Formats: sequence, C-alpha cells, structure tokens
Amino acid sequence: MESATFLVVESVHGERTHSFLKSKDWLQPSLEPLRTSNGSIGFPLVEFNHEEIALNTVRKHLGIEARIVVGETKYRPPVDPHHRLLDAVSTWLEDNKVDAEVNDLLPAKWEKLGELVLLPRELGQTTTWRKITEHPKADDLWKSMAQALKVTSLGLQAPIASDTFRSAQVKMLTGSPEVRFSDHGVVFAFDASKVMFSSGNITERRRIGTMNMQGEVVVDAYAGVGYYTFHMLVNAGAAHVHACEINPASLAGLKAGAQANGLLDRLTVHPGDNALTLEKLRGTADRCHLGLLPSSEPVWEACMLALKPTGGVLHIHMNVEEEKIDSWTMTTVERFQNMVTNHGLSFNVKPRHVERVKWFAPRVRHVVLDLSFRP
Repeated sequence: MESATFLVVESVHGERTHSFLKSKDWLQPSLEPLRTSNGSIGFPLVEFNHEEIALNTVRKHLGIEARIVVGETKYRPPVDPHHRLLDAVSTWLEDNKVDAEVNDLLPAKWEKLGELVLLPRELGQTTTWRKITEHPKADDLWKSMAQALKVTSLGLQAPIASDTFRSAQVKMLTGSPEVRFSDHGVVFAFDASKVMFSSGNITERRRIGTMNMQGEVVVDAYAGVGYYTFHMLVNAGAAHVHACEINPASLAGLKAGAQANGLLDRLTVHPGDNALTLEKLRGTADRCHLGLLPSSEPVWEACMLALKPTGGVLHIHMNVEEEKIDSWTMTTVERFQNMVTNHGLSFNVKPRHVERVKWFAPRVRHVVLDLSFRP
C-alpha cells in the first residue's frame, strides 16, 4: 500500500492551511486529505523532501500548531472527464492485454443528452476502433467509458440518413437511446438514435426564449422534438404554437415533451408534410419559425401567408457564406417584398436582425434572419 506525507492541523484551521499550502505549491491535489479520529485534518504534501520547512513555515505564518504524519494514500477521482476517460480506456487496454494506442480511442469532444453521451462518428472510422469493436470484451470498455463520463448510455454518431426525415443515425454501444433532460427550464424526451438534436444551438434557443411572445399565436414550420417550440411556449410566453412535423420519431418526442412540460393545451401538432399543413394555417399567426438547415426556402411563401393580415415576424434559418450574409439579407428582403406584391398584400418587409448562430463549415455561417412584415 502506498503512503504519503501529510501536514496535520485542527479542522478549525483547515481552510486557512489549505489556501496557504496551495499558494506555496506544496499541496498534492491528486490525493484525498487525511481525516483523523480526533477531528484533525491532514493535507497531502508534494514530494519535495523538505516537510520540516513546510511545517515550520505554517507554524510561523499562520500561528497555529501543526505536525507531520505519514499515512495511507487515497487518490481523488479525476474531476476532468477527459482524465477519467483516459484512465478507463488505459485500464481496459492493460487488463485485456490489448496492444493499441490509447489516444485512438479517446474523443476530443462529445454530445451529452441526459444520461446518453454520443461520441463523434470520426472516432469510429479509425483502424484501432474497428479492431476494438471485434474484441470479445468490448462491452466492458463501453460500460467503463460511460461510467467515466458519468452516464448510463453510450452511442456512436453516424451520418444523417438520406431519407425524407433527415433522421439521426446512432450505433448504440451500451444502454438506451431514450433520453430525457432539462434545457433552460424546458424538458425534452425522445429517442436519440432516431432524432437529431444539436446542443450547439443553445445560444439561439436562449435568444428565442427571451423574446416577448405574450399573447401570440406562433407557427413552427419544422418543430422536431420541440427544439424551439417549447422555449417559445415556456420561456417566451407564446399563447399557442402550431407545430408542423413529418418525422414519426420527432412527433413522438414532441408529444412526450409537451406532456412533460404541461403544454398540451397550448400546442397543436400538425403531422405530415408542412407544404400541406401550412395551407390550413393561412392568416393565423403572429410569428412563424423556419428552423431547417441548410435552407427552408420551400416553405417561405407558405409561412409568409400564415401571418395574420396585421402582419408579424418570420425567423428564417439559413447557411450562408460569411462574406455574402449582407447581400443574402437584402436579396431575401426583395424576394419577400415581391411575394407580398404578387399576393396583393400591403406588408412592408424590413430586416429586424441577423443572428450569427455558429460556424456550420469553413467560411459558412448558420444565421437567423428576423424579418418584420407590417402594413
């Protein structure tokens, strides 16, 4: 059993002593403090062979009694999840005598959805990863990695399916793809192996949630699992949202989330192709949200026509090259103004704001254009 040197003081002086030792770089942060039977506390010292200097310095500068003892070491669990993951993978490789480069199995980043962590798909494309997946005890590794990340489930992301629904694709390694978690006061519940949920758009969800939508009727043309829908209802105060969605898995998540958030009486779900469902919502909305990337152009006209005769606002998501954002904004305003004229409406189209949400690709931004339509 390993041992370490501890500087022991009465517990009442613990906080001062800890701060002092830390300021001198004499504290060993990877070890747990030593708790004694008489209520004293011992702080583990780094190995610098001058323990008496530390002892005398503490006595002199803090004016307290202290002593040096040698005790059994107890390592702190790593706080950084990257360190915990490194320990878990290294231990598995060593225990199973697998000759592989540990860094080939470690993700630089991941997405956490409640009790599920999704690893980036690039990780699964390495030769080392493919080799490990064929190992008879691979399941033990996945469970250890999940435990290191303090979740119960682990999955590997795959490319978005080329189907009508742009479904998420995930290879589950351990646990369940069913997730439930809270995001800024909103509960989401869905099957992450079938539904795409981008945690990276948190700033835009927050922005939408801080808008004043009191008393408004809103149309969400691409509702998904309530990604923006719930924030508009819970945080922005919308009176009612009409949610259009075609993906059966997203519809299931939308309904589950609505129930979890107590929103069933303020939400109307419109299943199916929004090119058809938006027709039924003509002239009903104060606001329309168009959250599809790379472009929601197929329903621009239908969403404009969904606005009430008194006008309203469209929130248009789009992927645009950085240097073309200004020209795209002006071109979009002109297109809508022409649509207004073609339909004999009396709206004046004005750009309210352009939000640069995040980089989608090199030189390409995910932007949201807030357009105002007023008589």
